Amino acid sequence: MPILRTIAVFLVFSSVLLADELRTLGGKVIVGKVTAVTDKEITIKTDKEEVKTPLHQVLALDFRPVKNLAGDKYSDVRLLDDTVLHCSKIDIKGKDVALTLVSGTNIQLPIQFVTSVVHQAEDAALRKKWLEIAGVRVKRDRIVILKDGELNALEGTLGEVDAEGEKIKFTRDTGKVLEIPLQKLHGLIFYRLEAAQGNPICRVIDQQGNVLTASKIGFDGKAYSLTTTFGAKISLAPDALAKLDFNMGKLTYLSDMEPAKVVEKSGAGLVTHYRKDVNLDGEPIILEQQHTKGLSLHAYTQLEYNLAGKYKEFKAILGVDQRVGADSQAMVTINCDGAEIFKGTITAKQTRPLAFSVKDVNTLRITVSSRNFLDLHDHVTLADARVSQ
Repeated sequence: MPILRTIAVFLVFSSVLLADELRTLGGKVIVGKVTAVTDKEITIKTDKEEVKTPLHQVLALDFRPVKNLAGDKYSDVRLLDDTVLHCSKIDIKGKDVALTLVSGTNIQLPIQFVTSVVHQAEDAALRKKWLEIAGVRVKRDRIVILKDGELNALEGTLGEVDAEGEKIKFTRDTGKVLEIPLQKLHGLIFYRLEAAQGNPICRVIDQQGNVLTASKIGFDGKAYSLTTTFGAKISLAPDALAKLDFNMGKLTYLSDMEPAKVVEKSGAGLVTHYRKDVNLDGEPIILEQQHTKGLSLHAYTQLEYNLAGKYKEFKAILGVDQRVGADSQAMVTINCDGAEIFKGTITAKQTRPLAFSVKDVNTLRITVSSRNFLDLHDHVTLADARVSQ
């Protein structure tokens, strides 16, 4: 009997591990096996029934974790739509580029959709230096050369690669035209003005961590077919996928947004800056339970967010993280386009769930103030503060 019980537990545990997990905009989680994906809905067969969820209500579909690429050598190619591809081979000829992903998938696309190419992407130290260079926006193309462990960027204009795929033309600001062997370059950065084509509906993440932005996706029970925003049509086996991320702004945490306006002051002259995803002491947010997302604000703080009329609902759990100070009696006011929709004094005695409509709202303003002139002691946390479409 113990052996049979062990086998039964193993089978149940294995089935959970192999299950697909769909999360909806309303917070519902459906666990089972995906049987179909269309442009309208996703069908999952659970142990009890077949559940169909409208695509516009889907936040994410999780299949399995992304594999660790430690030990693998690869190059990264970034596209106009923020697609990031880990490549074992890159072949550029003329105006076209052929990519072989670490997963073995082959993709062909016009080079006009490529924003950057970087080699030795697996090297953490070099990747950090690369991100620092790529993060500086300049209105010129750049080539990046690795020498003595350092990366050096040169500005100019990139031309076409020769028919053999060996050299690329690079025109310096002086007008001098160089033909540079591709194998001598650590990376290329293209200055692009055009936007990606197609209307993205989801990001497709495979087991190797490649991220493809899809304008269309389907599943017939055998393979996933997707059309990228740059027009490539790709077929992927179900076991090649790690996740389909349909969020695309449907649900956005305020801690992932940059406020359009920030006002922070103190009567005592000791300004405490607001914090994202931690409490004011830099520790995890705890309001009865731990929360990974949220905002922590001290009096006096005012944050203003530009919602641009894109969202329908605001939700948060409002309270006081007692580890920062249990005597807080902060006053919180929330306005939508100037209209006051919430006002209250928040203490450590209990948390207050918030939920209200932000339909057609352009500006969301959150103000935390104090009854005492010096703005001392009073603070609040808005755990899981988010807006959804």
